[in-house]
Amino acid sequence: MTAGRGQSQLRSAVLARAWQRIPDVEVLSAGDGGPLTRTVKKIIDPLVIRTVARPRLGRPLLDPADAAEVTALLLADATRLRAAAAWFVHLKRQRRALRITAGNVQDVCFPLAYELATGFGLPDASAPEQAATALREWHGEDGAAGVDQLGRYLADPQRATGLTAELRSRWAAAPNASPAQFVTLLDAVAHGFTDEAWQQLADSPAGHVFGLALRQPGGTAALARAVREISGLPTPDLGLQRGERTAVPPLSQRDEAGSELLERSIERRVRATLRRLSAAEQSPVSDLVDEELRRAAAGFGLEVPVLATCFVLGVVLAPALRPLDGPAPADLPDFAQRLNAQVAREGYVLYARRALAGSTPLTARPDVEILRELREFAKRFLARLWARLHGFDASGEVPDDFRDLLTGVVRSTSLDLRTKVRRALVANLPRLEAAS
Repeated sequence: MTAGRGQSQLRSAVLARAWQRIPDVEVLSAGDGGPLTRTVKKIIDPLVIRTVARPRLGRPLLDPADAAEVTALLLADATRLRAAAAWFVHLKRQRRALRITAGNVQDVCFPLAYELATGFGLPDASAPEQAATALREWHGEDGAAGVDQLGRYLADPQRATGLTAELRSRWAAAPNASPAQFVTLLDAVAHGFTDEAWQQLADSPAGHVFGLALRQPGGTAALARAVREISGLPTPDLGLQRGERTAVPPLSQRDEAGSELLERSIERRVRATLRRLSAAEQSPVSDLVDEELRRAAAGFGLEVPVLATCFVLGVVLAPALRPLDGPAPADLPDFAQRLNAQVAREGYVLYARRALAGSTPLTARPDVEILRELREFAKRFLARLWARLHGFDASGEVPDDFRDLLTGVVRSTSLDLRTKVRRALVANLPRLEAAS
């Protein structure tokens, strides 16, 4: 139908008219001035109009009221869309600089540009670095610099044998102590996170002690007791190690038996370090490998004690991060409740909890992958926390505020899951609409 008064309108025409009123979004626009098809698919529908939550606004024909709402939503987000367009330019440039070829550039960079616009607004002088970091995180190790050198270095059989022997020797020489004495310090931080409580914990060797205990018989039980004593919760699979004791990590990535954090190969850890550094900042590969052998032998694979202590605090708090269960019980540690609340109130979590995981879900065939992603939030949080701490360790830096670090990691984990869950929900929208 035409766009006369009181008549239904083509949704594409409504979007095009509203889009043309937003300045400086040419890189996201088609030749006719409307949004690109991928702009609609990757930004407008899932992130601006949120058609998963408002399916009536995603129909091909819109009645006047819905057309007005679509227009209002798009124009209300004009500032962020302009920023996303500017971020897309930086992402494209950094993608070329990092020699990343995986994935379609628009599929990857459109939602990533919108996330950067949400977090930082219009790009400033730090934009190239922010864009490069975002791409490295998104693509994992595909964009790592210096990986070829590392591969050649570790491929020499004689060198590999010597490095493996050195790793095992350092691993066996690590001291052992009882972690039980540090539970009270962890409990005080988890329930208040005052400056005084954190300083007492930070000055202790708690992180290394708990990490090294996981290599000994009964270490996992000691960690589970600490979690239960502090939060009253059982310890789920947190992805730290495969068995009851942490295995010595292999030298080469091809010899990894799984993706567990504490059993990642030396090669994978050095690749992560290389990925964070520009070519000018990189030390010789031999030095990076030697540093990683030393780091791997420390508790939780983190050499700086306060970083290992931050990680064990994260481990203790992680079981409380259960967004599908809704608000945390009142007797959980205060800080854990605040972290869980960050995620539990997210719109995509509320929708998944109601539509897919409730007692009467909207579909008889809930999306298993969506539910698994959300139920494993604690594991994903720890994986991202460990990666951040490993980055600080490798650079020789320490965060200014560990509260902000933990809060930020929860938020970035949530943003990452939000993108994945929205993608899956959009793909399943026809089935959910049919069942509702």
